[in-house]
Amino acid sequence: VDKEGYFDPKIQNSLFEVSLSSIHNAEIVVLSDYAKGTLHAPEKIIYAAKQRQKPIVVDPKGQDWRKYAGATLLTPNVAEMEAVHGACPDEAALVRAGQKTLAALGLTALLITRSEQGMSLLQRNGQILHLPTMAREVFDVTGAGDTVVATLAVALAAGETLEDACRYANQAAGIVVGKLGTSTVSYQELCAIQPDPH
Repeated sequence: VDKEGYFDPKIQNSLFEVSLSSIHNAEIVVLSDYAKGTLHAPEKIIYAAKQRQKPIVVDPKGQDWRKYAGATLLTPNVAEMEAVHGACPDEAALVRAGQKTLAALGLTALLITRSEQGMSLLQRNGQILHLPTMAREVFDVTGAGDTVVATLAVALAAGETLEDACRYANQAAGIVVGKLGTSTVSYQELCAIQPDPH
């Protein structure tokens, strides 16, 4: 049961304080925005994380992404990109929109999830990596984006390169969409595809 209602600003402030105190001990900061009120001021968290030299991965929401400026990496899907930039009828248009986002927000990278077309990683240094989908059969896409963000963050925190972290995230997404309902992916399942992830 998912019941939504008024989100007390006092609770927002308490969550923000807890977030700030937790950043010090974290290897990486993940902001997964559902536009429900919890992340009413991501700018402050991003600033605090940058001050402590922590990478920041953001799963964005809405059409105004300026609040995520300075994050390390954003992970929008195609629909979210098009909501911000307008229609992206082909890969070239999507890359152009992504490059605009990189420049406008001062990001290090942008990972665009593209459903059956896989993922595209765009980096500030100009490198582009297109990863084909790893899904063999798709039963349920619920939670696939969350799986991507979580796997990406864990891999980066463990010291993987950005490219390899994206490969693991792509593989993890391919596994969970092959399951019914909101599902998880295990280390063993990832190892079965990609031996010995660190």
